[in-house]
Amino acid sequence: MARLNHVGLTVSDVERSIEFYTEVVGFEVFSRRSLGGEWFDTLTEHPDHAELDVAMLRLGDMVLQLVQYVEGGDGALALDHHRVGSPHLCIDVDDVLMCLAAAQARTGLRVGPLIDAGELGFRSFYVRDPDGVPVELLQRG
Repeated sequence: MARLNHVGLTVSDVERSIEFYTEVVGFEVFSRRSLGGEWFDTLTEHPDHAELDVAMLRLGDMVLQLVQYVEGGDGALALDHHRVGSPHLCIDVDDVLMCLAAAQARTGLRVGPLIDAGELGFRSFYVRDPDGVPVELLQRG
């Protein structure tokens, strides 16, 4: 049986991303480590030696991997919902208003409006994480 193991995001500042995903979304950190070496370069087809700072976060059954390239990183992608290959995360939350308030309290975050899709049975909003990844926080019911 196959199942999703984790979702990985490459970030520019792992500490800043940990703060966002723990304080706004509700994840908990369960592992931190440095990674790198020939095995990693081979696995990921990295052209040169890479050194990484990796944090593993958990929310229920979902595992999120945050990876900061300390050495061997490259520039950022253009992350927009309409671009092919651009990710977005959608996370079910118990209290979308609490998440919205937490996102709005942080400076520098792009926070969209709360949408009440009553006919579809949910309320949600989008917020961009510190690196611009669209994150939808959704409350059912």
